[in-house]
Formats: sequence, structure tokens, C-alpha cells
Amino acid sequence: MARKVMVWREDGSRPVLTEVLADDEFQLQEIVKDTPDLLPVDEFGMTGPLMVVGRETSLPSGAVDLIGISRDGELLLIEFKTGPQNSDFRHVLAQLLDYGSDLWRMSYEEFESTVVKRFFSGDHCRDERLRGKASIMDAALEIWPDLSEEEIALLRERLSQQLDSGEFHYIVVAQRFRDTMERTVEYLNATMRGARFYAVELVRFSAGNLSAFESRTVLKPESRDSGSTQRTRTSETSRTRTNEVQFLERIEDDAYRETLRDLLDVCHGLGLQFSWGPAGTSIRMTSPDRPKPLSIAWLFPPGVSGWMGLTDLTLGHTDDQENLPQVVEDYVSRVSSLRGVEDAKPKWLNGYHLSPETTIQNHHQIVEILAELVSQSGEESQRVRVDTSIGRSLK
Repeated sequence: MARKVMVWREDGSRPVLTEVLADDEFQLQEIVKDTPDLLPVDEFGMTGPLMVVGRETSLPSGAVDLIGISRDGELLLIEFKTGPQNSDFRHVLAQLLDYGSDLWRMSYEEFESTVVKRFFSGDHCRDERLRGKASIMDAALEIWPDLSEEEIALLRERLSQQLDSGEFHYIVVAQRFRDTMERTVEYLNATMRGARFYAVELVRFSAGNLSAFESRTVLKPESRDSGSTQRTRTSETSRTRTNEVQFLERIEDDAYRETLRDLLDVCHGLGLQFSWGPAGTSIRMTSPDRPKPLSIAWLFPPGVSGWMGLTDLTLGHTDDQENLPQVVEDYVSRVSSLRGVEDAKPKWLNGYHLSPETTIQNHHQIVEILAELVSQSGEESQRVRVDTSIGRSLK
């Protein structure tokens, strides 16, 4: 029996829409491609909204209909069934697996350059927020502007893990799924390691010239065996924040550990803030003249890649606003004079990377530079407050 939906309008009218077949499958494809928020990613256990990073994306095996990333860093490959037959459904599944094999073992950088940036610069990108973006992270901050540095690090980490393992989310969208199709999806979820399969129906409701569309999750993976449980635990562990004690315990070199312990103590004494993530921390300076703390350093254990791929100790800042205090620029200039420092990567970060050896060698100079930054920043804030007060009194 066809379902019905009532629309309650502000003018008091209450049209009733009846579930009907769409004019054709292509119509549904274009609706979802233009409105990816229709996909019920929250029902998949992911955090939306979805960020589309590929549409009609050419891969060695063909062109995948949609590629999306959730806020959690989950990678979704989405394909639309174009016919009612089982053969059409089997063809879509085969296509999805081919696309997954194309992406499997790509590095994060390869995926960004060969798939994502090509989409952002092409005609298929319909979202003005994303057009012309130079990186996944630039785009992510447009879709989810409240992302913290730690969430950005987790997103990159999770996406990199999936590309390496091939454990993607495969979504088939259609008007209807037959019993045999649903059984195939259940079988794949029960027997395939890592990859996860979803069946989503897109249903049209209509009354006269009024139409509405609803997405329904028909099938999704359920809790699996101990292997799946272990994978979930691994994912949860990767999202757990570390702390200062745990961080120092991971430093095997005694001299480097004691150097970092002293630097962290100095930062505490200077009133700097820490924001610990799964591997390391950003070190931030507050100012009454700025709405948000300014990150001035990042610290990760040897051999561990953290936020935006940073390693070891990085001193600098990411803020390129015109009103950035001169004392912060002076701080970076002083860091550049330390022996053995290297330009930080990525290049847009205004700062320098210090290896463990370089950090040990420059230990006392680093302490002096941080103390001077905090002292001068306090003096600058006081001067700004005085100038502002004088300016108001003269009005």
C-alpha cells in the first residue's frame, strides 16, 4: 500500500502527497547528486552533513557517481541503480568494488590531488563553498566551520587509514530493492572483512505539481563478529585523547623526554593552554584582544604524524589575519634564527620544525623565546587597552 505524507503550509492548506514511482531513475540520481544531504548518513552511524568530494569522478575502472566524506573522516562511494533487474544491481555492486580497488592504497596526498582537487576545480562541483578549494582541509572548514584542530587531525587520520586498508562504505541508491538484492547486501556485510554495504531507497511523493522525496535506509551493517568488534575498538582508541603523562611515557630517549618535560612545565608556568589530541598537543596563547586562543606550537612524539602532518616540535602560528600582533611575527623571526630548524610543512604554516636533536640543542633559547613572546604579548595587550581607552575619552 502506498504511503501518504501531509504537508502543513502556513496558509492553512494541507495537501496530501502519495508515494509514487519517479519519472525515471535518472531524475533520482540528479536529485541526490544536487542534494547530497538527502543521504541519511546519521543512520549509518556517521556525523553529517556529508561533504561531496567527487561527482562523475573518472577512475581507472570508470566514473563513480558520488564520493563523499563524513565529518568523522569516513569515505563513502555512492552509486545509483539505473534499472529494475537483478543484473543491473549486480553491475552496480561490481562497479563499486572496482572503484574501491582503484582508491585502495592511495596515499592521502594522492587522493587529494587526483580525486578531490580535480573535483573542486571542475564543472561537476555545484557547491559554491567548495569550488576552487586547494585542499580537503580547506573544504572541510567550509562545510564544518567549527572543526577543532584535533577533529581535523582525526579526520585526516581516519581517511588515511581507510585509503590504506580499503575499508570503504559502499552505498547503492535505488527506487526499489527486491528481496534477492537485499539478501546480497546482507551476505556481503556478513562475509566481507572491513568493507561495509548499504541499501538506500529514494522515494517520491506527489500531488499535482507538488513533489517531495524521502530517503530510507533499507539495509545497513549490523554488529559483527569479534573481528568487527576489534576494528571498532581500534577506531575508538584512535579517537581517544592522550594527556601529558601518557605523551611523555611514549618518549623513549631520556634526554629528549626530560627536555620536553621542562618545556611543558615552562609553558604551564607562562599560562599557555594545551589542547591534547590522540597523539600530541597544540600549545595556545590567549589574549584579551582576540576572540580565540592563538596556536603558537605543536608537539608530537618522534615518528608520529599529527595535525596536518606535523611531526616532533613545531614553533610558529597559522593565523594570517592582518591584525596579527607584531610580537607574534617577531616570535617566528626569533625561532628562525635557532640552529638546525627547518621550514614547517605545510608551507602555509608560518613556523619551523625542530627535530628532537634540535630541540635538545636549543632548549634554553626556546624557553627564552616563549617567555619573551608571552611577556611582550601582555605588554601589547595593555598598550592596546590604554590606546582604546584614550581614544574613547577623546570622542
